[in-house]
Amino acid sequence: MKNVYLLILISVIFIGVINYYLYLFITKKGISNKFKNLFIYFLSSFLIFVFLDFYVFKLFGHGFPSSISEEKFERSPSPYDSFSGKPFYKDHNSLGFRGIEFKNNDNNTLQIAFFGGSTGYNGEPPIIDLIEKKLNKKNIKNKTFNFSSVSSNHNQHVHRLVKYSDLNFDIVIFYGGFNETLQTYLYDPRPGYPFNFWIRNELNKLKYLLLKYSAIYAEYEKQTGNVSNIQKIKKDLNFKSDEWLSDLINNYYVTLNKAKKISENAINSNFCKKTKFFGFYQPILINKSDDFSKKIIKTTKNFFINKEILIDISEILDENDFTDSVHITQSSKNIIAEEIFNYIYEYTLKKCS
Repeated sequence: MKNVYLLILISVIFIGVINYYLYLFITKKGISNKFKNLFIYFLSSFLIFVFLDFYVFKLFGHGFPSSISEEKFERSPSPYDSFSGKPFYKDHNSLGFRGIEFKNNDNNTLQIAFFGGSTGYNGEPPIIDLIEKKLNKKNIKNKTFNFSSVSSNHNQHVHRLVKYSDLNFDIVIFYGGFNETLQTYLYDPRPGYPFNFWIRNELNKLKYLLLKYSAIYAEYEKQTGNVSNIQKIKKDLNFKSDEWLSDLINNYYVTLNKAKKISENAINSNFCKKTKFFGFYQPILINKSDDFSKKIIKTTKNFFINKEILIDISEILDENDFTDSVHITQSSKNIIAEEIFNYIYEYTLKKCS
């Protein structure tokens, strides 16, 4: 609570100083109407407080980040999959995904669908575009479809896969791990729920706006969880218990299996005889994670060791390849692309030639 008290104290001091000089100004002007003066002081105090709370304190990193780009354009409301990119924003197509319009090509074209979070969405070019170029160099005519969106998880991707099942895919790639586990730990704690679902979709709208824009209100929430009542949800879930962790990882596993069944039994292929599903566990910087994050990562990796549903490529990057605990540099995207390419190229040669 120290942050909250400190911000309030700074606000009171700043308001007091401004109103003192305002008092000197009013006295000098000879304005004697008490009610008018009180109104001026009140309005001055309110405007200064809002300015400090909504702008100055936020500028110094207090409260929750509020990115207009992410909230309106990269996590735009979308039916069935909760949110995705906003259509026609920057290089988004009419569906809200990066790239040209998605359409089926001739049946001599290998078509690949790539589902990921921000690590699949980001990049100039993104990982899947690099894979497309590598396949082209091997004289494999192909077209890739990047269905990645910021903060999305594989539960959403399953719905997204069904939503766009009118497209033919020879290979379906689910690339993730962070949003399926650690994002749940850090935000809405209910396994499988979209990013911050309780705050964004179920909380009282006034509370949501205050949490989004008010630094002091958000700092209080960070310390107590009383504003959003997220602590009650965590208590009901027995948050951070072995049972909760088991449910979290099991949801990841079940979701991958759903994606595999849908991909290989309900999606029409375009070039290969049958659609093939690949799941990849992405690199996550474990050294800079807190102790429970480390436990989640280690437990997840151990759970999937002998399960073919998920290919673990989490250890192919060095620490200096990361920009934070999960996002990576552009050069390291080439390393990821090369690793994934090796798996799908081998499959393409054996099954699709």
